[in-house]
Amino acid sequence: MIDAVFWGTMIPLVFLIILLKGENRLMMLFFAWGMVAFALSLTANDLVRGQGGIPISELSVTWAPIIEEFFKALPLLYFLVRKQRTAFPLFSFALAAGIGFSIQENYMYLLSQASVESSLTFYVILRSITTCLMHGMATGILGFGLTLIKEFNMMVLPLLFGLFSVSIILHALFNLYIASDVRLIGMLMPLLLYLVSVLVLYRGNILNTTAQSDG
Repeated sequence: MIDAVFWGTMIPLVFLIILLKGENRLMMLFFAWGMVAFALSLTANDLVRGQGGIPISELSVTWAPIIEEFFKALPLLYFLVRKQRTAFPLFSFALAAGIGFSIQENYMYLLSQASVESSLTFYVILRSITTCLMHGMATGILGFGLTLIKEFNMMVLPLLFGLFSVSIILHALFNLYIASDVRLIGMLMPLLLYLVSVLVLYRGNILNTTAQSDG
């Protein structure tokens, strides 16, 4: 069933991407990649689980964050070789990949919980403001990092490795908290990070506008 949902979402999206131009097309390509990354991660997680006999609870805080963040972040390497600036913040492209991933994951959980949950609408909304944002923010961290690398010509590999590690830790902590007695912390963490990111981007836009006006 999840395969049917994937193709039912991806094929119409491809038709839209063909009609778009410039960075609007690039943004939607990152979103579409997020859905592909989910399919790849699901296969890799199942393989690791099958070969190692790892319980899902253990997989969610060990291998799964590494696998999922790796696949989500892969297309961000494009910006290391791209010379011209982007109209959208790099964080937005990273967030698009994370959100695309999370939508496909939502479908999978929705299908598995359809006969269990009494209120599927509430269940999906709750996942959308917690797990979806977590996937977006974990990948978004790398988008912020790439912006710093390009703006200040920082050391590429050490910073990328550090930020990739942070995204994995954030992902693993979320999975750990959400399955514990302190799940409220896990539920609030992605939303708080998102609000901080919005404030940072908003402040950055104001500063850029002011600088251009003074110039």
